[in-house]
Amino acid sequence: MTERTPTTSCIIDTPYGALTGARSDGVVSFSRVPYASPPVRRLRLRLPEPVRPWKEPLDCTREGPVPPQLPSRLAKIMGDYPALQDEDCLHLDIWVPENGSAETPVFVFLHGGAFMTGGGSLPCYDGALLAKNTATIVVNISYRLGALGFLPIKGVAPANLGLHDQIAALRFIREIAPALGGDAANITVAGQSAGAFSIALLLATPAHRTLFKRSIMMSAPLGLELPSVEASEPLGQDYMTALRLAPDDRDGIEAQPIERLIAAQLELLKAKAGTPGDVTPPFLPVIDGELVPVNPLEALVGGAAADAEVMIGTTREEMTAFHYGDEGLAKVADEVTVAAFRRHYGDQAERAMREARARRMPATGLSLLGDLMTDAVFAGPSLAVAHAQVEEGRSPYVYRFDWQSPTPDIKACHCIELPFLFGNLGTWREAPMLAGADMRELADLSRVFQGALAAFARSGTPEGPGLPAWPDHGSRRVVQHFNSFIQAAAAA
Repeated sequence: MTERTPTTSCIIDTPYGALTGARSDGVVSFSRVPYASPPVRRLRLRLPEPVRPWKEPLDCTREGPVPPQLPSRLAKIMGDYPALQDEDCLHLDIWVPENGSAETPVFVFLHGGAFMTGGGSLPCYDGALLAKNTATIVVNISYRLGALGFLPIKGVAPANLGLHDQIAALRFIREIAPALGGDAANITVAGQSAGAFSIALLLATPAHRTLFKRSIMMSAPLGLELPSVEASEPLGQDYMTALRLAPDDRDGIEAQPIERLIAAQLELLKAKAGTPGDVTPPFLPVIDGELVPVNPLEALVGGAAADAEVMIGTTREEMTAFHYGDEGLAKVADEVTVAAFRRHYGDQAERAMREARARRMPATGLSLLGDLMTDAVFAGPSLAVAHAQVEEGRSPYVYRFDWQSPTPDIKACHCIELPFLFGNLGTWREAPMLAGADMRELADLSRVFQGALAAFARSGTPEGPGLPAWPDHGSRRVVQHFNSFIQAAAAA
């Protein structure tokens, strides 16, 4: 573990005890702030328990770990950001701007990673520049992942532990916000991919919408269908088998070293490898009838979050992140594409493919498959949520991130907006999706993108000095397009 080298230290008092942070370049950072008890030993695979208050100031100047996990499947486009892994991962990373007001808005980020990878402490998600540039308090949540967070095991592990972690974190943030100088009544939760899907689940449940005022859903895969607890039980039993344990051996799983749990997860992934082109995560939230009563898309289109302040957006070519470099898929792309169009369009598949070819250059099987699945999993459902908001009398804001990678075939892929949100372009510089880009262009687009999202978090409107006009979705179905030229246009 490495130590940060702050200019000075800073101590604040919270309802749970004092925190010692690191003051540097106009921002005070606090790492490894626990929001629940460590989920280890007897607390492994159990609902998060409240963190116990501490008496002495808690050292929050060390770099935080990420939850135990396998390598990210999207490192091929995002780059790789090594970090310490630790099962004691229910913590926050916090950045407080020294130029904040007495009641500074709080911007909470939920990372993505297919519910299997990621973490709020990853260097690529460092929130210092976002906090400094926008005068908002930035908070990253780490939560349990993979089999430890999203695999119900009958008699052993409850469903949706990772979601319960997120809820515990949001409650904790609301409690400590005033101590940070933040406005507990002005919390925005923003998430990307799995993080955005998690927000959709929270919006779908009235009791949890009170934990934040506004939400920003970035590339939410709302087209995914969640399994029921019952449908997930066989996977849980397969996991116990991979561990060489009896189906209900709680003591046994608590005694396993974390390395063995992750190795068994890898065995499961290899055994359950899907068909070419299928990127559905193996570990997902499940419909449990309580925390998750229905699929979030069904709930949101049905008006479950009619009173919420929402921003939602996607990238233009989400699926290229998953298809890039997949040689196995490339070999069978044409066949897979025809089958996918037939599943979606039935006897109208041939007509739909002709229309798709007319829009895409070059019109390869892989590019047509990418467009189809981008719309089915990401763009179409996100627009449906925005349209439902408008029908309920709300004014959501919708964007599409069109800036594309200079690297051929990556295009405006899933995750490409993340460097622009956080603004730490030096950290992201080696990401394949940014390779060869004009750094001035990146910096300017980052200033506008993060400024617009922070303005929405502050006031509910993504406009302000130095920012382009951004009409709400409204009756004209306006979408803000972020590229080297930023422009609002009516959705097709």
